[in-house]
Amino acid sequence: MKVAIINNKQQARKELIRIVTMTGEHELAWSTSSGKSAIRFCMNVRPDLILMDPMVRDIDGIAVIRQIMAETPCAILIVTRSIDDQSEIVFSAMGAGAIDAVNTPILDSREHNQAVETLRRKIALISVLVRDIQALPVTPMQGELSPAFAPAEKNLVAIGCSSGGPEALAEILSQLPHDFQSPIVVIQHVDAAFAPGLAKWLNVKSALPVELAKDGDLPTPGKVYLAATNYHMMVSPQGRLVYSHEPADTSYRPSVDVFFKSVAENWRYSATAILLTGMGKDGAKGLKELREKGAYTIAQDKATSAVYGMPKAALEMDAAVDVLPINKIAGALIRITNTEHRVLGNLEFQQ
Repeated sequence: MKVAIINNKQQARKELIRIVTMTGEHELAWSTSSGKSAIRFCMNVRPDLILMDPMVRDIDGIAVIRQIMAETPCAILIVTRSIDDQSEIVFSAMGAGAIDAVNTPILDSREHNQAVETLRRKIALISVLVRDIQALPVTPMQGELSPAFAPAEKNLVAIGCSSGGPEALAEILSQLPHDFQSPIVVIQHVDAAFAPGLAKWLNVKSALPVELAKDGDLPTPGKVYLAATNYHMMVSPQGRLVYSHEPADTSYRPSVDVFFKSVAENWRYSATAILLTGMGKDGAKGLKELREKGAYTIAQDKATSAVYGMPKAALEMDAAVDVLPINKIAGALIRITNTEHRVLGNLEFQQ
């Protein structure tokens, strides 16, 4: 895998180059301290992965990410000195299309070895993702979601997203009213270490309370639950949110496909499922299964997706009832929970 490095600290660049090339598995595409140079280098030699500190010296780092994702899209991992101290810019970077974030390994620090191991683990995971591995196989469906249109508080809203997800989530949640009644569960590809920061960041944008999902939670009307561990989150047969190590052979943890599949199998009321911006195909098969069981399904459109991977896969599988720009999705959710009738393909649900 070809890896590029954008960092305005010379010592940090040298250490990142050492970490990337130490095993011989990956090669250095290029490195730079300049955002403008990075954009130009990407046009000449597009890397598979960029390790980037958004605090570049000559241009806004978020603008660099947006331009790279628009012109030469590739995986971007934020590597910065302190995630906690720079949470606002980190989640803005992820909203622009970065896939995840880690702390920069600092030489002579007590956390150096652990930081190196975390970075290497992230690079290994992303090397799998960029191969565009197929998501989980869909098992034969049994039964259907309740054909009766459940009241709003029983209509589960399930959202899956990856690269670009934080900004897309903020856009949707900021448009929902404080008295929105359906419970919302979000699977965002983000390391568990940063889930609390993401929940805190989204709470500033949302009129609805956003909290980390705990094992055994029963989805409550008007709350937003965010997957909070590096395990999969599922809906149990009792309708509760639970975490599980299985399936163990997935590229994504938590997996949107795993969660959507559990909703299709175990949620006994109506459901609305949304697949937002993200790299790869996670969630597309689960969205298809939910649609075939009667759920209302939405995929984000290409124009407003930071990374048009997951929604595109859903569109190619005919998994989405509607393909909507990000600024129209909240309105669709409000209409679904407030109307007495809705038509989904050939099915009409009535209260």
